Amino acid sequence: MTWLKPSWQAVLAILLCVVAFALGAMSTPEAAALAEPAATVAYPYMGTKGLILGLLLIAALVSTVRLAPLVEAVVLFVGAHVAAWLLVRGIGGFEGTALAPYFLVLAAAWLLAWRCVALLSSLRTAASGAKTALRLIIPAIFGAWILIIWEAVTRGAGIPFILLPPPSAIGARIANSLPILGSDVRQTIFKAVLIGYIVGNLAGFVVAILADRVPFLRRGLLPIGNMVSALPIIGVAPIMVMWFGFDWPSKAAVVIIMTFFPMLVNTVAGLAASGHMERDLMRTYASGYWPTLLKLRLPAAMPFIF
Repeated sequence: MTWLKPSWQAVLAILLCVVAFALGAMSTPEAAALAEPAATVAYPYMGTKGLILGLLLIAALVSTVRLAPLVEAVVLFVGAHVAAWLLVRGIGGFEGTALAPYFLVLAAAWLLAWRCVALLSSLRTAASGAKTALRLIIPAIFGAWILIIWEAVTRGAGIPFILLPPPSAIGARIANSLPILGSDVRQTIFKAVLIGYIVGNLAGFVVAILADRVPFLRRGLLPIGNMVSALPIIGVAPIMVMWFGFDWPSKAAVVIIMTFFPMLVNTVAGLAASGHMERDLMRTYASGYWPTLLKLRLPAAMPFIF
């Protein structure tokens, strides 16, 4: 029996499929159709339940045989994802009617996908391109199954869309709202956030250089900067709206204030981070303020600035 190497995921998936088959219908309409057949109604899973269980069982049984890891991973990938697609597709239009076999089959498909990811993670290949592909495929499968489980559970359990809409409904709403989202992105990001971020950081950096050059300015600005940095946005935003109105300039002003003073305080602290020995060395080279600033103090301040 050396040709057998069953994994616990495959064995558990087989057990779940057998239990799901024994329990019968995967949805309430299917159970009603089995009791009283009605050919005029397309009940879910009436034609695909055997296909779903067959795909999962074949993939799980193949996984118990000693094969090349890549071949086994491909079989598991195809079986798990096709079965999950058929499962989610079948419940569409019959939300909230799923029975226990539906969730058992979903768990079996997830276990096979888990085994597929484990096999791909264990592959050791010398080709750099294959390694790069695996680094993308493995997290992609993991992320896809978050969406698959989310979609299947919300539709199968009949969770109200207003509480937790499925990913397909979210994607459809985004696709139908692209003009509105585009105008909102332009108004919020490109006008308010981007302009405010650039202006606030540049202004804070320039004023920090001036404050470092003029001690009087530094003593006057740093206490104000520390105070404003501690203010919450909810306390600053109403004042900016009163000054600049409800359009994007008030939002940009909030961003400027929330970035200006942290940049000022951190840059001034960073300019003082260089050691005395380094500054003494620059003085022995007869370096003035600006060469010392550009060659020593600004590089030392970069962690604070970033």
